[in-house]
Amino acid sequence: MSDRDPLQGVPDELKDWHQGALDGDPAVCAAPQPMQPGYPCIHSTGFHELHRDVYGRTWPNRPEEPLYVARKAPVVDGMVTVETGDHGPVHVPEPSWCVGLHPAESFQVDIEHQGVETVAAIPTLCHGIVPALGVSLVQRPFSPTAPQVHAVVNMAEDFHAFSSTGLDIAAGLLVDHAAELRHMARQLAALEVQS
Repeated sequence: MSDRDPLQGVPDELKDWHQGALDGDPAVCAAPQPMQPGYPCIHSTGFHELHRDVYGRTWPNRPEEPLYVARKAPVVDGMVTVETGDHGPVHVPEPSWCVGLHPAESFQVDIEHQGVETVAAIPTLCHGIVPALGVSLVQRPFSPTAPQVHAVVNMAEDFHAFSSTGLDIAAGLLVDHAAELRHMARQLAALEVQS
């Protein structure tokens, strides 16, 4: 039996989401992966079309669809290659915060770096746990209007019922999530200084 850590080389942030999925953290999707017990989905509980494990393997959110695996793009000397329809293979620097999934794109302008999404998962009386204010870092380096690193925030338009206790819990979860937003703001400020 090998003493090697099976998650060796996986970024700490992804390991944290993986552990959260295993531990039943309500902010993590944790959907089981077919044929890969012990490697659940590490996405937040916000909507996602594909589940993804700590290694970047993906599977459909709808079980009637066939299983397929998204490959993590290899990084060579800090660069990743993305196949595009209009410019062929395009080499771009791979930031450390990017999760590393780069599917082929029809257009170079659509190449995107995406960070791990953090979300406030709030329990409600009417809909169970509801994700709120999902936030992640994103960069489209070839965008003509906004090529810089920026944060995207997912804000769903819906109303949810709370008891007084539930509302108090929601307030605490939002305070915790505000700390995540502040952390990401500092990370983004450091990236803005670098560019």
